[in-house]
Amino acid sequence: MNKILSVLALLFFSAVMSAQEKPETYFMEGLKLANESKYDEAIEKLKKAIELKPKYAESHLHLSVVYANKKNYDAAIKEAELAIADKANSVTAHFLYAVLCEKKQLNAKAVEEWQKILDLKPKPEMKELAEKHLKKLKGK
Repeated sequence: MNKILSVLALLFFSAVMSAQEKPETYFMEGLKLANESKYDEAIEKLKKAIELKPKYAESHLHLSVVYANKKNYDAAIKEAELAIADKANSVTAHFLYAVLCEKKQLNAKAVEEWQKILDLKPKPEMKELAEKHLKKLKGK
């Protein structure tokens, strides 16, 4: 009987711990903290979500935004690249990457990204924005 109770207690403890270790939980906590401008805490939560689920495009994307808000553009670019690697057809990820490349004056890379956005056939507003940036970057 004691053995059964021990096994049940262990199973219960494991279930509780795994519920707390869900990447989505850390992701949502990170978003909440980011929206409160608590960027360092948000970074911790988003990194934990990525640690638990390495190919988590949304966490990489939002971590990129948090780094950009802290003006750490190199880290923001790295995270945007990881988001794109995880979700190549994400217009949002390509948009963020293009904007960050422009911010760092990586204009050739920005042109590539804006073109990729157009290739993904985005909504009309995004298409117009991409065309505007391409025109500016190409000096037309």
